[in-house]
Amino acid sequence: MKCQFCNTNESDRIFYTNYMGALYQIPVCEGCLHRMWQQAVAAGQAEAFRNYAGWWPGRPEPRRLGERAFPDEAAEDLKRKRQLAVLKIRLQEAANQENYEEAARLRDDIASMEREVCSHES
Repeated sequence: MKCQFCNTNESDRIFYTNYMGALYQIPVCEGCLHRMWQQAVAAGQAEAFRNYAGWWPGRPEPRRLGERAFPDEAAEDLKRKRQLAVLKIRLQEAANQENYEEAARLRDDIASMEREVCSHES
């Protein structure tokens, strides 16, 4: 895809712009983005430019930085917390239906799971 500014180079970057509440992605080449960056710095708008550019000159590309956006460990904790919430709802339902044996089993499961969740958080 060609750069939307110079129409000669292949675009390898994305510039984001918010126009009247709609977010647009504009493909640009590194040279044009660098020129835009220089203009933003000269105008004292470098910080604002960073909010709209997915990448700016002199910085590593974000897609090559760090690890996954949502680590597997966090996903497991989230699953446990959701299971815990489901068990608490089932406990309430069992108590309302006067199914005390089921309620006691669920209470024990909840206590066990809460100890497990709390031990992972610390």
